[in-house]
Amino acid sequence: MATTKFKNAGNATTNPVENKVRKEIKIKVGPAGIARIVFLNSDGTEAHTAKQFVNLSESDNFVDGKIVPNVYRAGSEIRLKVLFNKPGTYPFMVKCEPLNGNAQYTPGELARNDRFAYQKEQKSYTTGSDGSLVLPLEDFFIGAAGKDQYVFRATDTSGLTVSTGNLEVHRLIYYVELKMRSLTTCAPSLARVEEVYAKHHIKLLKLPALEMAFMPNIGPNDVDKFQAEARKAYSKSLAVGKQPHVVAIAYTGHLAVKRENFRVLQSVVVGPGSAPALITIAAQPDALTLTSEPYFLWYALGPSESWFVSARFIKTGGSKADVINIPREKCTPVPSSSASPQAAYVVQIDVSALPHPTGTIELVVNIVDRMRAGISFSGGNLICVCTKAWWSTVDAKMQNEVIVHELGHKIGMAADGSGKLPDKTGSWYDDAKGHRGDHCFHGLSATQTRYDSDADLNLSKCVMYGAANGLSDFCVNCAPAVRKVDLSDGWEPF
Repeated sequence: MATTKFKNAGNATTNPVENKVRKEIKIKVGPAGIARIVFLNSDGTEAHTAKQFVNLSESDNFVDGKIVPNVYRAGSEIRLKVLFNKPGTYPFMVKCEPLNGNAQYTPGELARNDRFAYQKEQKSYTTGSDGSLVLPLEDFFIGAAGKDQYVFRATDTSGLTVSTGNLEVHRLIYYVELKMRSLTTCAPSLARVEEVYAKHHIKLLKLPALEMAFMPNIGPNDVDKFQAEARKAYSKSLAVGKQPHVVAIAYTGHLAVKRENFRVLQSVVVGPGSAPALITIAAQPDALTLTSEPYFLWYALGPSESWFVSARFIKTGGSKADVINIPREKCTPVPSSSASPQAAYVVQIDVSALPHPTGTIELVVNIVDRMRAGISFSGGNLICVCTKAWWSTVDAKMQNEVIVHELGHKIGMAADGSGKLPDKTGSWYDDAKGHRGDHCFHGLSATQTRYDSDADLNLSKCVMYGAANGLSDFCVNCAPAVRKVDLSDGWEPF
C-alpha cells in the first residue's frame, strides 16, 4: 500500500509531521495616507452618494426610510467623515466643489439670503488617534437650489486626494387636501401639480385627505368662518407633524366676490296688458370702456334670494308720493342659457298691476363683481381652489393649474427680488398693472401699462399670469427663480 508524504499528520494520538523547510514572508508597510471621505448616515453607516433635502429641518418627523432615508439627509449642513489607512493623527484639508450646471446666484441674491451660498473655502483638520475624523456639522453647507450637485474632496499632506460621490440637492413640500362634505367636484388627482413641481426640483408628498364643513362660496366676508372650519379638519391631520413644511389645499364651490346695492334705472311702459319689463344688469366697468358689460346676479351663491335688494316704480313727472314699491315675487331672474339656469343678468318684472303711465323702474340688486379661481391666503399655509365658476363645474385639469399657481405664490412666485427671494424676474408685474399680487406677464410686451385684458389673457405664457389661462407650467423667466428659491422657512399654520 502506498504511503503518504505526511503519514499520521494531525492524528489525535500522534504528533503531527512538520515541514521543516520554512520561508519568511515580509509585508511592506507604506506610509499613512488618506483613504476615503464619505457622507454619514444617522445610524453611523457610510454613504458614497446622497440626496439632501435642504429645506427640511433635521427632525425624525420627516424621515420615512424611503424618500428621506434618515435624519442626516435633512438640512443644508452636511455630515462628513474622513478616514486614513492606519491609526494615527494626520493633517488634511477638505473642500466643497459645485459641479457644472448648478444654479448661479447673483451678488444681490447672495447678499439678501445666506442660504443661497455654499461653503466655498477649504478647511484644515487633523484626525483623531484612530486615523479618522467626523467633521464638525456647521463647517460644510450647501445652497438652496434644487438639483444642484456637489462633491467633497479631502487631501492629505502628500497631495493624495479622495472624493465623495455626488451629493444632489432636493426640496420637499408635504400637502394635505381638505375636501368639503358633499362636494363632489374636487379634482380626483393632483398628479399634474406634482409633475410640474418635480420638473422644477420640488418633491410634493401627499398626506391623507380630510373632510371639512361645506360652504357653497367663499367671499371676503366668509374668510374667517372658512378658515375656522378648515382649521378644525387640519388639526386632526398628519400635516400637523410635518410643519412648517406643509401646505393645506382646501376645496370649495365658488370663490365669488359680491358687489352690493348695484342700482339700475330703466324707463318702462306699465299697466294692465303691458308686457313684463326686462331689466338688464349692466354698466361700464371703468371710465375708459365705452360699452356696457353685463353683471350676473348674486344668485345661488349662499341664500338663493340674496340677489334682490329692492325694486320700485316712479311715474314720469311724479313726486315721492307717487313711488310704488315692487315686491320681490314680481321680480324673476332670467337665465342666460338653459345650460346655466342660475346664471342670470336680466330680471323680468311683472308691471301689469302698476298704474298705466310710463315711468322708471329702479332696481337695486347684489351682483357678482368677479369670480376667483383660487386664493393663496397670506400669513399661513392655506390655499383654496374653487371647483365651480359661473355656476359650472371647473374640471380637474383647471383645478390642477390653479393649484400650481397658488402654490407658486406660497413659494414666492413671481419673485420680486425682495427679502430672501431670488431677483425680480424679467416679466414681473404687481397689482398696479392688473390683478392682485405679484404675477408674470411673459408673452406680453414689457411696455404695457396694464396686463388684465381678455387679449392679455390669451397671449400670456406663464402659469403665474394673474388669471387662469389654461397653462400649468412656469415660463423661462420664472423657472430659474423656482429652482433657486429658498424653502427652508416653510409656513406657519393658518
